[in-house]
Amino acid sequence: METELLGIPSTVLTTRPFISQARAMSRMRGDPEYGLAVIEHPIVTLTDAELSERAAVAAPQVIACLVDR
Repeated sequence: METELLGIPSTVLTTRPFISQARAMSRMRGDPEYGLAVIEHPIVTLTDAELSERAAVAAPQVIACLVDR
């Protein structure tokens, strides 16, 4: 969200367990509808190929969030 203040269109990438925290931060920052791209948890233990799969899931969500802003 900080990059939005600099005029750079942005979105937040989060995993499912952290959706409520991401929404809470959005509300605290004054934008409760701030766009989220959500992928499955966890990511820290994934291989490069598995991370690429998660990125493929996230990419259309990120694009949609940026276009809708």
